[in-house]
Amino acid sequence: MGGPPVVERLSDNRYVVLRLRLLVDRQRRVVHGDVGAFEEEEHKERWIHFHGPDGLIEAVRVWLAAEDAAF
Repeated sequence: MGGPPVVERLSDNRYVVLRLRLLVDRQRRVVHGDVGAFEEEEHKERWIHFHGPDGLIEAVRVWLAAEDAAF
């Protein structure tokens, strides 16, 4: 009996729309690209460049971390 259950609220979540610009090769593998979105508060776009599929995941993590720091 560790206390009341954790209740998730809609206000605990927020939706983020990220755009992907990808360069893929003939075998449909991700070569490189950009992850970004429009930042309404600052009226500008912020993009992070990456290389390869692992770079895509890392770029999303970096983008989200920067977004969290802004809030």
